[in-house]
Amino acid sequence: MENRNRTHYDGEKDKELVISSFKKCITEKREIDIYFEELISPFIKSKKYNILDACCGLGYISYFLSRLSPESKFLGVDQTPYLIEEGKKLCKDIPNISFEIGDMYDISSKYTKAFDISINWRTLSWLPYYDHMLKNLINVTKDHIFLSSLFYDGDVDFITQVREFRTETGKNHFTDYCNVYSLPHFKEMVYELGGKNIEVYDFDINIDLPKPSIHELVSYTEKLETGKRLQISGAVLLFWKIIRIDL
Repeated sequence: MENRNRTHYDGEKDKELVISSFKKCITEKREIDIYFEELISPFIKSKKYNILDACCGLGYISYFLSRLSPESKFLGVDQTPYLIEEGKKLCKDIPNISFEIGDMYDISSKYTKAFDISINWRTLSWLPYYDHMLKNLINVTKDHIFLSSLFYDGDVDFITQVREFRTETGKNHFTDYCNVYSLPHFKEMVYELGGKNIEVYDFDINIDLPKPSIHELVSYTEKLETGKRLQISGAVLLFWKIIRIDL
């Protein structure tokens, strides 16, 4: 059977690495997350919605958005049990956030059109492909889907499989994806699946990120003469876009 899911980290060292990286998203809020809050705020502020945080990790997106929409109910779903457990600890004092261990590929039968808004944040590019995830997000959502991923404006998908050989973190032969998808093809698929409108928001990073050691696969920036910054991870340019799908 085709492995449609993202490969997850193994070992206690990688577990701690993943948890700490998610927690850092709270203590050191990223520019793209701040931008996303500005975009989604008019859609959820003062509303009473059911909101799905699909592939939520620790639920840090719900952690921030729950304060913008305290009357809404947020459900964080992720297939990794230890992330859900950490998410429950993080949000234990926030009454409008709950969590569930679940596979987004199997969720649509349980939650058909159950959510007013669904969010899939920084996940699609790490999957082998996005088609199954997109179908399920549309199946469980009534009004709007917000997602972020790496997109290219042309008619080409760049499917990149990353292999790491870092024995010191337990990641020897660890494999994952870092895909950049064709935006025109993505839009075509959304409309075929019943989407009524698509809005695309480019994200241009405005801060300098230092170049890491050659042994670290983390994002950094290179500043052009125009002042624009390119965001890079390893050998991949990160063309982040935020997409809103209206249903």
